Amino acid sequence: MTLPEITIDYLANRPEFLEQLARLSWEEWQEIYQQRDQTLEHCRKNYQERMNTDRLPLTFVAVHRTELLGMVSLKFHDMDTRPDLDPWLGGLLVLPERRNRGVGTRLMHRATEEARRLKVARLYLWTHSHSAERLYRKLGWQVVDQANYFGKQTVVMSIGPSERPQRGG
Repeated sequence: MTLPEITIDYLANRPEFLEQLARLSWEEWQEIYQQRDQTLEHCRKNYQERMNTDRLPLTFVAVHRTELLGMVSLKFHDMDTRPDLDPWLGGLLVLPERRNRGVGTRLMHRATEEARRLKVARLYLWTHSHSAERLYRKLGWQVVDQANYFGKQTVVMSIGPSERPQRGG
């Protein structure tokens, strides 16, 4: 079941969500932030730097009325072990109570549309999650590498934003 009236907007246009995004991101990926010697304050600063609408890095938020549903970012240098790959789609997060309603798919479509608008030739992402990998494959992403990253088996995927992903989800 999808939610009606979902708006996907730039974080730059919805700064009231900055603090909540930083906290959600910290809670979801705290282990990774700590292995990178980063704190919640680093996380907050990262989102402040992504308050752009005309260039990377940037973040999108999914909103229903005044409620934050999820987020995704387009950013640089997301995987320290693969500095040869840039830019990245990362930080896709849908609040648990709003999952399986198409929000993640809508965020992914909006992010790839933005990358196309900004003339990004290729986007990358990495994930430890098998369910996320299934979603990304369904949306047209292809596996380009597998590695052990932060002690977990990780899949690196890629898409050319001009490649039309399937609509669905």
